[in-house]
Amino acid sequence: MKRIRDPIYGYVEVDDEALKIVDDPFFQRLRYIRQNGLAYLVFPSATHSRFEHSLGAYHVASLMVRKIKASNVEDLEALKRIALLHDIGHLPFSHTFEWSLEILKYMDKSKYDELWKKIVEPTLKSGGKEAREPAKFHEHMGIFVVRECMKREDIADKLWNVYVAKKSPIEMNVVSSTLDADRLDYLQRDSYYFGVKYGLIPLDRLLEVMEINEDGKYVFDSKGRDDLEHFLIARYHMYNAVYNHSVVMIMNSVMAFTIAKMISDGVIGLEMITDCDKLLHFTDDYVLMKLKENKDKNDYAHLYDAVYKRKKYKKFIIEDQYADSFKSLYKKRRDEITKFTIENDGKLVVTESETEASVDNVVLRLRTSGGVQHIDLGEVSDPSKYVNVPKPRYKIVIGYSEEKVFEEFRRQYLSTVLD
Repeated sequence: MKRIRDPIYGYVEVDDEALKIVDDPFFQRLRYIRQNGLAYLVFPSATHSRFEHSLGAYHVASLMVRKIKASNVEDLEALKRIALLHDIGHLPFSHTFEWSLEILKYMDKSKYDELWKKIVEPTLKSGGKEAREPAKFHEHMGIFVVRECMKREDIADKLWNVYVAKKSPIEMNVVSSTLDADRLDYLQRDSYYFGVKYGLIPLDRLLEVMEINEDGKYVFDSKGRDDLEHFLIARYHMYNAVYNHSVVMIMNSVMAFTIAKMISDGVIGLEMITDCDKLLHFTDDYVLMKLKENKDKNDYAHLYDAVYKRKKYKKFIIEDQYADSFKSLYKKRRDEITKFTIENDGKLVVTESETEASVDNVVLRLRTSGGVQHIDLGEVSDPSKYVNVPKPRYKIVIGYSEEKVFEEFRRQYLSTVLD
């Protein structure tokens, strides 16, 4: 057992088996993957990494397993390992890298398909079984890293059950759901490092007033309703004010385009992702170094200026009823809009966010004169009758470095929505 000092929990206690994972070079690599992409260009202290967040998720999962009221969990210790490794597949700048793959799909389909073939297709299959729907890329990447690089077949199979097969409801809800160990850690941790109060939640109280039932759902007594609402509102405002901050969205979109372009141009080779030895060195700093090496090329200069010199893109924000109108247009013409960004060398980026609060895996246990009543909030038509659930908020942010590019975009895509 080792105790690791942590600014959120005081100490995180890591058992000997988990410590072997922490000491693995592929886990240590997470020290060099920032938790929130380029958010530190807006919130200067937000430079924390996936490493400390993964330790935090492990700690929270260790507390959560005590609240499981079920007999069908094979191995509670293994569940904690899954939480520890839930982000092992993140690539440079975390989720920003996944957004870059959506651009790469249009920019260089052959390289996108090669990545899909080498990373996603093999991890869709396990033990002779095949999943129909792919998971997120970093989840497939995590299974690849654990199985092929760390040589932990046992944990890779459990990750597959959670993220790809989605057939382990209790494990899924502890490590991948609305109220999972991941979110319960990052809301607190990000609030601390961003220097904001939005995501502060009473973790001890939440764990006190809830339990996890046989179906893997979170059961709250009526006395815990305020604590559940506190969590929902904290998460909602953290997303709306911090993660979906307009400048953060623009900067991460610029970096997503930059990564896609570097892969397409061969500046970043696919072997950095698919070869275990090279993957160890594929970090945020590697991408920044490659960008700096190419800063004098005309089609990289504005990207270098945006990231290194923080030369901000101008912004145009679409919200409220206009956002609702643009949403359907964006859905229909997303391919065209992505190609517009590519044709203009990333001098205009479009990003969307939808902030919502889900209660699909939460059950309220109400005590009435007629006995105990269980209300599954994910199955009722209007859960707001029982808890205050914030309404979804949709936003489009357009960032651009040249007026003429924006005016052309406005003429093609915005005139019917805004004029």
